[in-house]
Amino acid sequence: MLKKITNKITVSYAILISLLIVFLLLFFTDLVRKSHLAIIKSEMNEKIRVAELMLREKKPAAVLYPSAKDITELADILHVRLTLVGFNGRIIGDSSVGDLSHLDNHLYRIEIKEALGAGFGESIRYSNTLMADMFYFAKKTPHYIIRIARPLKEIDDSEKTVKSAILLMGLILMTVAVAVNIVISRSITRPINTTIHFATHFAHGDLGERILKYSNDEIGTLQRSLNSMADSLVEKITAMMIEQSKLELIINTINEGIAVIGRDKKMQLANEGFKSLFNIDYDCRKMIYYEVIRSSTLNSHIEKCFATETSVNIEDELVPDVICDTYIKPVKEDGHIQGILVVIHDITEKKRLDQMKTELVGNLSHELKTPVAIIKGYLETMNEFIEQPELCREYIRSALINVDRQDHIINDMIKLNMIETYMHFPMFEEIHIRDIINNCTGLLSSKISEKGIELIRKLDSLPEKLSGNRFLTEEIFFNIIDNAINYNKPDGKIRITSDVMPHTITVAIRDTGIGIPKESIGRIFERFYRVNKSRSRETGGTGLGLSIVRHAAILLNWDISVTSDISGTEFRIQIPC
Repeated sequence: MLKKITNKITVSYAILISLLIVFLLLFFTDLVRKSHLAIIKSEMNEKIRVAELMLREKKPAAVLYPSAKDITELADILHVRLTLVGFNGRIIGDSSVGDLSHLDNHLYRIEIKEALGAGFGESIRYSNTLMADMFYFAKKTPHYIIRIARPLKEIDDSEKTVKSAILLMGLILMTVAVAVNIVISRSITRPINTTIHFATHFAHGDLGERILKYSNDEIGTLQRSLNSMADSLVEKITAMMIEQSKLELIINTINEGIAVIGRDKKMQLANEGFKSLFNIDYDCRKMIYYEVIRSSTLNSHIEKCFATETSVNIEDELVPDVICDTYIKPVKEDGHIQGILVVIHDITEKKRLDQMKTELVGNLSHELKTPVAIIKGYLETMNEFIEQPELCREYIRSALINVDRQDHIINDMIKLNMIETYMHFPMFEEIHIRDIINNCTGLLSSKISEKGIELIRKLDSLPEKLSGNRFLTEEIFFNIIDNAINYNKPDGKIRITSDVMPHTITVAIRDTGIGIPKESIGRIFERFYRVNKSRSRETGGTGLGLSIVRHAAILLNWDISVTSDISGTEFRIQIPC
């Protein structure tokens, strides 16, 4: 209850007013009592002098002490209790008591002792005889001591009246003061409550919350300052959120897998590359890393990095068929580890390319070395049988065949290298695909005739003109048709058809050859790759034709797909138009 400022102020003022009332009550009660006693004492002094004179006048000359009747009458006149006490303390007469025998000796009463010593004495005490608080005043005369007494009931009544008045006024004052204090404190705390409301909502994420009404005092200045601070914070938070969004976008667009693990071993960040690598399709933040990463190898090295606080670099197959170069580094601040940064590079393709390069060098060396070795063998044989012209001519023909094969390999390598490295072929020259296909089949007509292959062309739907590059187009169709001839069966068929759609032209080249195994379809566009190496040498293929086709299609932005079964192979060339 006292946690509110209004309550604290109200209770404080109530306590202060209560203390003030108690002080006034004690002060004025004591003041009234003392003032009243002073008045009574003055009256008692006058009355005791009157009593002394009257007792002296009424007493006959021969009588030492006045009669009880005289004492009673005088007490009634003065409205006091009148008592005569001898110097020995014995009661001579008392206006309130008829039988004096049972009264105590008063020699040691305070007022009597003071009167015997100083002539006057006084005291206040409870009277057992009258059962009330009494004020006693005594005076010494030549023959006895006169004591008058008066009840203090009127003083008590006055005190009660004063107390009641003070309490009533105090209650009224407290009620008014508390009411006024509540109004004032609420007017003071209202802007404070408004400020608290603003701070609470702003802290809970309501960044648009502002204080709209100000007072012209220190609290108003504070509220304006808080609004300015909120505006500044919103600007900085917005800027930070924009930067964070940019950073997250950049991190998520990076192909490498990136993850940050906190010192509590919980995931703090994982980009799309990392999630894709480990097939994570949920929000993995705040999860223990080994609950997310399903790789015992990587988890063991992360744990090692936590334990040793040293960087770790590994190259391993973290997931099936994916070789990764992984860098694990502890993130430190003030010499203490704050987390772990994991960066994973997928080097599967790099490894594959390295392997292809190795195979390329080996294949190229083999492809070039074999014709050279054969030519050398023929020349050495001719050197031994130089005097046999017919035999030498046969060897020369065989050597020339191998020279042509070597020349084809070199030409295809030059073409492939030119296509791969020269990216500025004119792509907007006018080409006629039907004419290019007919020209390619014309160049290969002798091979077609030798194998007795039936060539079927249905190209009437092709448009007359397209934008492209004639050289690249010729390389694509020549090599595909040449392959269809080389790997076809004797007396087989080659069917070349076209299909024109609103945005795509499709040219299909299908043969009735030996087909391509399913596991080899994905590799036929690699350099020197052959499904059947012995048959390739029989057909005279260089193993580079389909590599040329693939790179030429990439430059032209064409799409080439292959389907094959035991009845033959079909190449489909899709040309955007």
